[in-house]
Amino acid sequence: MSKRLAGIHLPRRNMRILIVKLSAVGDVVHALPVLNALRTQLPDAHLGWAVHPGAANLLEGHPQLDELIVLPRRLPQYGGLAGFRKIVGNLRGRNGAWDAAIDLQGLTKSGLVTRLSGAKKRIGFAGKASRELNGFFMNRRIQPLSTAVIQMNMELLSALDLVSDGPAEAVLHTTADDDARVDDWARTAGVAGVRFVVLDAFAGWPSKLWPDESWIGTAGLLHQQHGLRPLLFHGPGERAHAEALVARMPATVGPVVATDTTLRQYVSLLRKHAKLVIAADTGPMHMAAALGIPTIALFGPSDSRRNAPTFSNARYRALQDFTQPCAGTFTRLCKFHKPGECMATLRPDHVAEAVQQLFGMG
Repeated sequence: MSKRLAGIHLPRRNMRILIVKLSAVGDVVHALPVLNALRTQLPDAHLGWAVHPGAANLLEGHPQLDELIVLPRRLPQYGGLAGFRKIVGNLRGRNGAWDAAIDLQGLTKSGLVTRLSGAKKRIGFAGKASRELNGFFMNRRIQPLSTAVIQMNMELLSALDLVSDGPAEAVLHTTADDDARVDDWARTAGVAGVRFVVLDAFAGWPSKLWPDESWIGTAGLLHQQHGLRPLLFHGPGERAHAEALVARMPATVGPVVATDTTLRQYVSLLRKHAKLVIAADTGPMHMAAALGIPTIALFGPSDSRRNAPTFSNARYRALQDFTQPCAGTFTRLCKFHKPGECMATLRPDHVAEAVQQLFGMG
C-alpha cells in the first residue's frame, strides 16, 4: 500500500461505501455480485449506488441498497451550475461522507463521479481495465487477474480486505406491483402458467443483431424438439418489429409478443414464464442468466471470454464464431458486415444443440 493510502483508516463497522456503475443495463447486472458481497460481508454498512436513469429501475427499492443516486447522463441535463451543485451535494452523501467508492465502470466519466463523491478511498482498475483518464481519479488501483468481467469486478473488493473470489451472486428483485402487472397481462393474453422460450431479437448495437430468419428458424426447431412456444420480448420502440417476427412464424408454434415491461417487470416475467432464454450479449440476457434460467448467449462483436454471464448459479451456453474478423472487437457499427450479419454464421441448429446440452444438465 502506498504512503498516501497508509494513513487512510477505514472502520470495519458502519462503513459507507458507494458503488459507481452508471450504465448500461448489462453492466449494472454484472456489478450486482459486488453489491451482494458487500452486503454479505459488511451487513452494517451503508451502501449506495450512483447510476444513470436507463438502469435505475433495476436498483430502485433494491433490498441490499440503502441509497440510490440517479445522475443525468449528459451535462446539459444537470440544470446549470445550481443544478450541478445540488446533484454533487447529493452525490457526496446525505448522511455523511463516503468511506470508500468502488468505480466498476473504468471510464473518465465514472472516475469524475467517484472523485466528486468525496470518498476517502477511491478504488478502481489498473491496467487495460482502466480506460481513458479513469486512473487519475483513483487512489487505490487493482490489476485484475480474471478475464471475465464479473470476476474482475469482484476483485476490486480486495482493496477493502474483503473476500474477492467468493460466489458471484446477483440479487434481482421485484415489487408486488411488478408481479401483479405481469399476472394481469398473462390472464388477459390467456397464457397464465405457460412457460416459454423467451426470444430477445433486439440489441442496442446493430452489430449484435441476429438475422430475423435465424430467430424464426430457432422458434420452429425448439417447438418441434421441446414443445416450447416462443415469447418475443422487446424494449422501447421494438414492439412493431416483434409483432412482425411473430407474424412470420407458423401459427402452430404458438408465438406470443410479450407485454411492455420495465426492467423489474421483466424480471417478474422471466420468473413466471421463462423456461429458456435466447438473446445476444444484452442486459436482458444477463438478467436471465443471473436468475438461473437456462440461457443461450449469442456473441458477435463483443467477447464471450470477457462478457459471458459467469454468475454462480448461471446455466448458460455462449455461442461465438471467433473466425469472424469483428469477433471480440466491441465494435457497434461493424466495418466488415452489414447490421445483422456479424453473427450470421451462428445457425438455428447450433442453438438447438446448445439447448439440448443445457436441458441435459438436469
